[in-house]
Amino acid sequence: MTTTAAIALDLDHCGTIVRDLDRAQQVFARLGFNLTTRSHHVGSPTPGAPIEPLGSANHCAMLQQGYLEVMGHVDPTKTSNAVAMAKRYEGLHIVAFRPESSELVQSRLIDRGLPVDPVRALERMTPYGPEGRESRRVAFKNSRFNTGVFTEAQFQYTEHLTRDVMWQKHLTVHPNGALALQALYLCSPDPQATAAKFVPLLGIAPVANAQGEQVFEFAASRLVVLSPAAWALRAPGEPTPPLPAPVGFDVRVDSLAKARACLEANGVPVQPGTGAAAGGLRVGTAHACGVVIHFREGM
Repeated sequence: MTTTAAIALDLDHCGTIVRDLDRAQQVFARLGFNLTTRSHHVGSPTPGAPIEPLGSANHCAMLQQGYLEVMGHVDPTKTSNAVAMAKRYEGLHIVAFRPESSELVQSRLIDRGLPVDPVRALERMTPYGPEGRESRRVAFKNSRFNTGVFTEAQFQYTEHLTRDVMWQKHLTVHPNGALALQALYLCSPDPQATAAKFVPLLGIAPVANAQGEQVFEFAASRLVVLSPAAWALRAPGEPTPPLPAPVGFDVRVDSLAKARACLEANGVPVQPGTGAAAGGLRVGTAHACGVVIHFREGM
């Protein structure tokens, strides 16, 4: 239930951390995503420090609403946070929310002593244009939720300063028909307690659905906090990382038939959605770098 105090407007993106970025690039391409070329992160290692290479790199699947990030550590001379994440497990580690602005995050959360780390400036260079002949700067600001309190994943607010460079039109067209990051699933043995931690930082309260899941509804996406039993109804037989943790996400597509045809043509096993995900398509962790992906039509 969104209130006038809402700070989180939508899911911005989610990040899958992998041990082998070359392999992951191939996996997500087989899933039918049109990935950006590899981009190497630079940023302030600590708030206020000079910008420098961080040792990690990514590929992104830019959607009309939100995006998917696939990230790995690529420079052995650096120690990015991707190293520790991948050592724990391959899969979802980053959940980013879109705020109205970093200034609002600063005034509403950081200045009031809530568990959000100082705003950090990050940037990277990326090809620009359909032919990729130019190179332009992508700049953004991150405000991470304190990991001493939010141990489940790296949660953060992300404000994009160069949206025209991030969301280039040709990058948002995908063979599988992907349109939007629609939902993200956070599995917890105690969904109510886990969800309650997020209320002050998101500025909205969750609503319990018929399955007992705690659902944070944003403008065009949702965060679903659910029990292992509830997740098993959506993704039967799928392994999970050490809980609590993010376990999967929904991608809205323009046509399930198109998505199925793309996946099957690429040799990706597809299962029908079950439980609350009935009517969609599911790709399991073994074929999506430790993540369960549901493809769905409509909201």
